[in-house]
Amino acid sequence: MNVDLVLYNGIIIQMNKDESIHKSIAIKDGLILDVGSNEDIKKYIGDNTLTIDLKGKTVVPGFFDSHMHLMPTSINELAINFEKASSIQDVLDLIEAKRKQLPPKSIIWGIRLDEFQLKERILPTKNDLDKVAPDQPVFISSIEFHTVTVNSYALHKMNLPFTINSIEKDSKGFSTGRIYHHASFIARKKMFEMISNEAQVQGLKTTIEKIIKKGVTSLVAMEGGSLFHDRHADFILNEKDKLPIDIAIFYQTTDVEKVLSHQLPRIGGDIFLDGSFRSRNAALFEPYSDSPGNRGVLYFSQEEIDEFILHAHRKDLQIAIHAVGGRAIEYLLNAYERVLGQHPKVNHRHRIEHFELPTAHQIKRAKDLGVILSMQPTYEYFFREPHGMYEIRLGKERSRQTNPFKKIVDAGILIAGGSDGDVMPVDPILGIHAAVNHPNHNYRISPYEALKMFTVNAAIGIFEEDTKGTIEKNKLADIVILDHNPLTIEPTCIKDIKVMCTIKKGQILFEKDLGEIV
Repeated sequence: MNVDLVLYNGIIIQMNKDESIHKSIAIKDGLILDVGSNEDIKKYIGDNTLTIDLKGKTVVPGFFDSHMHLMPTSINELAINFEKASSIQDVLDLIEAKRKQLPPKSIIWGIRLDEFQLKERILPTKNDLDKVAPDQPVFISSIEFHTVTVNSYALHKMNLPFTINSIEKDSKGFSTGRIYHHASFIARKKMFEMISNEAQVQGLKTTIEKIIKKGVTSLVAMEGGSLFHDRHADFILNEKDKLPIDIAIFYQTTDVEKVLSHQLPRIGGDIFLDGSFRSRNAALFEPYSDSPGNRGVLYFSQEEIDEFILHAHRKDLQIAIHAVGGRAIEYLLNAYERVLGQHPKVNHRHRIEHFELPTAHQIKRAKDLGVILSMQPTYEYFFREPHGMYEIRLGKERSRQTNPFKKIVDAGILIAGGSDGDVMPVDPILGIHAAVNHPNHNYRISPYEALKMFTVNAAIGIFEEDTKGTIEKNKLADIVILDHNPLTIEPTCIKDIKVMCTIKKGQILFEKDLGEIV
């Protein structure tokens, strides 16, 4: 039998139960026909077979991103990126430059503004923003999107109720333009309503092209809901079959009937049980180190989350909920425990998204309940630098306890790896690097375990392991070619590994410096 594509002379890391490694792979009709030695696969080469001499390069299953916000990431492709701003004046200069490129009155939005990077160590106010853009809306998201700052024009345009909680006010009772917690979700939703469909399409195309270059062939999109917009979920549902990679959606709603009407098998995603450390609204057992008395926020009562999970579970939906801090994790474990006690289901695969600061007992409870943990290792890469965000918010000792990958893996819990794009870059290689090189040496995992997070574990995380996640016969030919082997390279160099080719269902979507394909 002749096949469509053969890759040979490589290191094929199958990620199967036997942890097999071979040299060659044969692909036909979008599926993996066979994996073996060069001699084994040679028989499949015919006149019309494309062949790639890997010359010792490494092949792994196509990467998953188990947690990203696809439409916000896409829209933010068109935004100002403030990650290199080091002062409020830098912010204003970037806004002024963007304003000159846009039609009058059009919205200016920006992302990744990190007050810890600014010399003033505070976010700008509406008065600052009004200096450079007095007559068009300006909307800026902090790096983790739980805080926004806007100008006077945007405040007027959004028409937020003045009495709403978490809108910061000055000594005279006027809004400063800084908006926090639940109020920021409302503001963000109103901002998204100002974005045209044409901009959404343009941003989506750019985003998909970028993440394909990172080796992503499947992703789990957290769309809709209070922080974003239901319009995004509906847009992805309409567009996903036209895209070159696979999109699984967690509709971010507690409306079970809505999800069932779309015939979706899962619900939730980033439904916020609490917030984030940066915005001091992740729910902690003890107060924030830099905000005495503040233990964060719980956006649902125990009764509310219990009721939602019971309803969704009884409708046979897979559930995922955002829980960052220990108090939120406790609420969610309580809810899962109660519903599974009343209505047991062996293979439910309910998830906790983030699980950043669990206790040892909570890890044990998660194991006992069979919960899947969807975690984002790159938080450790970006937030853990000396005197970084984790340490400032949590203190030195508590900040050493975040994202305990090794404890979780040793407990036998499955971790599905993701980015939380657009909070963090969509980059599975960087995620693998961050898990292997955790700043707390006791929490580091092996490169193989880290690779599992973004391949087979992620597939299991959405019930797709029968077709994806490993390089085995009759599975989809979703594969990535890397310039170095992540299992043998010096661990501190994993982040430097380059994706040379991304193949989805046997089709080459991206290739760079791979050499001749004949």
